Amino acid sequence: MQSSATHLRWELSAHRSFPRRTPFSSKIPSVRRATAVSLLLLAFGLTGCGKDEFADKTKLRYMAWGNPEQLALEQEMCEDFNRQNPDIHVSFVRVPASAYKNKMVVMFASRTSADVVRVDHYNFPQLVKKDYFYDMTSLAEKDPTFKSSDFFPQCIEEETVNGRMYGMNVLFGGILVYYNKTMLKDAGLEDPYELSQKGQWTWDRYREYAIKMTKFGPNGKPLKFGTQSPGMPVNLIPIWAFGGDLMTPDFKHSRLGDPNTIRAIQFLHDLPWKDHCSPNPAEAANGAFTFESGKLGMSFDFMGVSPTYRKKVKDFEWDVCPVPSGPHGGVSLVKGNQLVIYRETEHPQEAWRFVRFMTSVGTEQKLYGRLLRCFPTRRAVAYSKEYLHTDQAPHHMDSFVSTVEHGRPLPITSRWDEQLTLVTSAMEEINHVPDPDIPAILKRTQSKIDKMLGEEEGW
Repeated sequence: MQSSATHLRWELSAHRSFPRRTPFSSKIPSVRRATAVSLLLLAFGLTGCGKDEFADKTKLRYMAWGNPEQLALEQEMCEDFNRQNPDIHVSFVRVPASAYKNKMVVMFASRTSADVVRVDHYNFPQLVKKDYFYDMTSLAEKDPTFKSSDFFPQCIEEETVNGRMYGMNVLFGGILVYYNKTMLKDAGLEDPYELSQKGQWTWDRYREYAIKMTKFGPNGKPLKFGTQSPGMPVNLIPIWAFGGDLMTPDFKHSRLGDPNTIRAIQFLHDLPWKDHCSPNPAEAANGAFTFESGKLGMSFDFMGVSPTYRKKVKDFEWDVCPVPSGPHGGVSLVKGNQLVIYRETEHPQEAWRFVRFMTSVGTEQKLYGRLLRCFPTRRAVAYSKEYLHTDQAPHHMDSFVSTVEHGRPLPITSRWDEQLTLVTSAMEEINHVPDPDIPAILKRTQSKIDKMLGEEEGW
């Protein structure tokens, strides 16, 4: 990949190589000739015209993606930082989500990256191995205002690789249950949040609730489903609850063929095919049964869907509660994104100041307290009255807190994409038929994953 300067020289060279039928000197008067040259230079950004209003400042670029509300708040944060740090100017580079990963990787590889980049944690471990990120460990150690104890330990765990800090967590949170309170009342069921407070919200109770909330028409056509079976990676929550796992603790072997993993997958498969309380793939294909439509009683998701539900749901009451517990407890998964500093930035100290600002108490109060879109990484914000007490749904804000307090980071390594491809293929094979040989499929996939993990990692 050529650098921007090399590419510009190539374009100028290519332009000069074009045959010119009418020389400038013989056909264009001097004034017009000067104008033409100026326009050409302007097209390539080579003119010195126009004052650079930020010439006396250190200039940084910050790149991220998100929905309009999120991006508007982040733009506001950049402007706040610029006002509070008159020696620095941060420009916000927005990239559509659909193109973000490819553009980010190309910019890293071509050494044209923004100084600070938001990276989805799914991609973080692999990019760390490619040495694209600045090691923030020394920056944090020399910063007297930085204390890892200010943050939830899961946040620190995600951003640390081999004991070194390569990012700071943002847009963090865990999976929990969104439930339709109106459907529950109509079915005469006790609120699952109340059950969770009493330690009685289990996967067996969840299944019972899903069956009782499901409604069919006279012709046997489903009108409402009690739940929607979680897919990968959310299905790790019941797998953990049943005592299974995706990987061994050292990430060297798969545990898909473990009896407890098989038991959890069988439980999930029974919801649509045996209990008929969840749409099967054909019934779910047209998107008719969504939570916001009022045709789905329970759904698993991150806090990020809350603003959408507040905007779209008008005809029923809803709220959230922790995930059910199983024979081996009730642990949810947590995940965030990472703010990283580009390894070759010319201004690491200034970039660190910006990263610290974007993860400060004040910024988290604005970014997360206003939209209630994500969970704070800072304990002080998460436990504050301003965050926990709200006059809009969801009201059980403490469910988000307990989800993170007892949450477990996803086992994302540099081989995650390869592993996920194999696991997703197995789940599709299982989910699309009423009576699959689940043990055989999972054990066969485990062998494929172990073989892949034993081979040299490709780049």
